[in-house]
Amino acid sequence: MSSPYSDRRAELEAFKALNLSVIASDFGYQIVPKKSTRRSVLMEAGGDRIIISRDSGGHYVFCSVHSDAKGSIIDFIQQKIEKGCSLGQVRQILRPYLDSSVFISVQQKHASKSAKTIKPSSLDLAAVAARYSAFEPITEYHPYLCGQRHIPLKLLLSPRLKGRVRHDARRGSVVFPHWGSPDEQSDTNDRCLTGYEIKGEGLTMFSSGGKKGLWMSAGFKHDRVLAFAESGIDALSYLAINNALGDIRIASLSGRMSGFQSELVKSALGRMRKGAVVVAAFDNDKAGDQLVNELAQLVDLSGRNDLVFEDNRPPQRGHDWNQVRKQSSGPEIESPGIG
Repeated sequence: MSSPYSDRRAELEAFKALNLSVIASDFGYQIVPKKSTRRSVLMEAGGDRIIISRDSGGHYVFCSVHSDAKGSIIDFIQQKIEKGCSLGQVRQILRPYLDSSVFISVQQKHASKSAKTIKPSSLDLAAVAARYSAFEPITEYHPYLCGQRHIPLKLLLSPRLKGRVRHDARRGSVVFPHWGSPDEQSDTNDRCLTGYEIKGEGLTMFSSGGKKGLWMSAGFKHDRVLAFAESGIDALSYLAINNALGDIRIASLSGRMSGFQSELVKSALGRMRKGAVVVAAFDNDKAGDQLVNELAQLVDLSGRNDLVFEDNRPPQRGHDWNQVRKQSSGPEIESPGIG
């Protein structure tokens, strides 16, 4: 098929603007709805998994879950469809899709398998989502969380935390996904994986290519309390100590609060029932003092006069909730009936 573009560079740009999820569906990939969002789509074919998103320029890009393969639609063809083929061969494969009638026909043919639209983002969400999808849910005794951090396995397996904490089986670290809107200008109710906090023995870091949103436990209609902690470990510890009634919904910031996170906090406040209690469960130190003040101001600005604000931090200066947890309980011990 001849090219409708006389400028070869313009043709390449046109290729990159094609909805890659539709093209991938034409080569046998299918979307996984439960692991896809409006800004990143997980697709699989024969055991191969890829994440598709759009960069800030509107180009579609992909990242492989199980390999280092990534790039534009051109790289997709060369790395996934016709491995090692030339750029000329790529042009021949993609040119038919530049015909709008052909593209629409393909889109309709694979309507149940391909994403309709993917919103652009300034973040590298494809890489973030690809790396995160490789982490596994916690389903049994975890040496770091249960043994070193004294977090009860029963709590980790509860509906409150189902799917909210994962682990890196190779390194033994744990992962707390952060959710929100990829861009500050976006609607904060547009829930999307924006990054993740990683915690392990001697390891504290945040995913590259992403940004901090909010990690949150599951929420239920009967929840009476919304608590905020500085880290995922502190959040789990606070639940282990204080959630006897099972009415605490908790979030963590992974450090200081950004302007973007403050908008997510206000959105979370708006979802709480009338008369709910908002708890500052931060560390009892200087940084925690600042976070308490910032959270109190957000409660005031929320317009929710029915909300009650409480500062509930560890009683001893310099302590966090995991230190309190470890002082008040022994480590979880793996038993023959676990794992």
